[in-house]
Amino acid sequence: MADTAKKARKCEQLDAERKLEHSILLRLEGFLGRRSPGFVILLGLLALTLIGLVDAVTGSFDVSVFYLIPVGLVTFARGRWMGALMAGVATIARGAAEVARHVTTIDSFVTYWSGLTRFYVWMVVVLAVAPMRDVLVWQREAARKEAEALEQMRALAELRDTLQHLDAPAADHLAAISQFQESLADLDAVGSPNGSE
Repeated sequence: MADTAKKARKCEQLDAERKLEHSILLRLEGFLGRRSPGFVILLGLLALTLIGLVDAVTGSFDVSVFYLIPVGLVTFARGRWMGALMAGVATIARGAAEVARHVTTIDSFVTYWSGLTRFYVWMVVVLAVAPMRDVLVWQREAARKEAEALEQMRALAELRDTLQHLDAPAADHLAAISQFQESLADLDAVGSPNGSE
């Protein structure tokens, strides 16, 4: 009976994790989170290089919106600071593409003003994307802790039920019940928002 209950709980836990994993953002975060920071940055730089080359070759076709892809990708995978660095590199790449297409020159004030403006726009994207990742990581961690706490609560409930049906001296029952109450208090401290983690 206990084995089937454990199997049922394990299936419930796996179903909850699968539902959580169905989110595209969670799958993307999980995929990128399993990769090394260097891989994600290299992937962002390669995408940025490809977009920069396309931008330099296309001429009048504006591809500046595509620079948001590597900036957003790196920000989502590695956080604010790496996203800010990628926004700076994207600004330089876009400026270089404009100079290569002879839209502007390297000694023109407009080149630097446009670059600064683009950097600010891409930083807005960085500052909008980074908290999404933080929330997703927090959500996954909270779900994991909740599942662990639920499993511990079920185990403690089984222990309580077992202790109530045993033929043991009253002193043993009292000691076991006090230990059970201490365990519940510890779980309440871990599960509460103000508890220590």
